[in-house]
Amino acid sequence: MDRPPVPTLHWRPAILTLTLTLALELVHGSASEYSRERRYVPQPKCIEIPTDLRLCHGVGYEKMLLPNLLDHETMAEVRQQAGSWVPLVHKNCHPSTQVFLCSLFAPVCLDRPIPPCRWLCEAVRDSCTPIMEAFGFPWPEMLTCDKFPEGDVCIAMNDTVTPQPSGPSPLCPPCDNDMKAEAILEHMCASEFGKNLTATLFFAPLFLPIYVVSQQAAGRPLGMP
Repeated sequence: MDRPPVPTLHWRPAILTLTLTLALELVHGSASEYSRERRYVPQPKCIEIPTDLRLCHGVGYEKMLLPNLLDHETMAEVRQQAGSWVPLVHKNCHPSTQVFLCSLFAPVCLDRPIPPCRWLCEAVRDSCTPIMEAFGFPWPEMLTCDKFPEGDVCIAMNDTVTPQPSGPSPLCPPCDNDMKAEAILEHMCASEFGKNLTATLFFAPLFLPIYVVSQQAAGRPLGMP
């Protein structure tokens, strides 16, 4: 008795080809993802703020961290991007415009860069956006205020002139307006993180408080003793 002919499975090579293609794409995608994760990120380093960085030279401290909070890894990048903001600072749309921008372009040299407080960003944005829009420039996405902290360590400005303490503070020894940032850090106080703490840094001529308002900040490396 004759057996029926076995059908030829012509679709198998096609499926095999498709399977191999998908497998190669998956491998390539995984390798690309791995490459992105393994991308070299330079270690933060302290450098002098150069005199030709007009946006931030003379802001009140002498050293900055690179990479900065805008992911600029070289001073050439910082100069190129920061230069376009100098005219806005000269417009005096908000008294803290320079401090806000320099906290991003040239963060003060600590163990890690400290971002600006969200409310500082919002205050500068609300005051300066009308001037920017008058020249055809919207508030840029890279300065979206929602990404900055409210209840963590952040850079802020005092709205009023605050006199220096005449005697020792219950939190910290008296600060000197002429002290360098490194000397100030050596005198910063240890404190309970269970309470809200305001640790005040003075950078002549600016008053830059760093607020520790979150209990979760305990144990994080802040460059403080």
